[in-house]
Amino acid sequence: MKLKSIYYLLLIISILGIIIPPYGIVNTMLSLKYETRDIEDCISSASGENLCDVIRNFKILFVICLITFVSLIYFRKTILNRN
Repeated sequence: MKLKSIYYLLLIISILGIIIPPYGIVNTMLSLKYETRDIEDCISSASGENLCDVIRNFKILFVICLITFVSLIYFRKTILNRN
């Protein structure tokens, strides 16, 4: 029973990790457009944060959650049918 709840918790976290990072990427790209001086510049003039690193981190998080989600769905029977 505990394995089943952990499985569904990981599934929900990976779904949220697939939905939320694209929103974060779009939001950060808007910040990149309006808070930097040059198109090549990545440092925000408002917060001083490197926005290119933030976008890269969101992309990595998205890929990790997507791989986790696909793996959980693919190995669903193996994980849930353990006795």
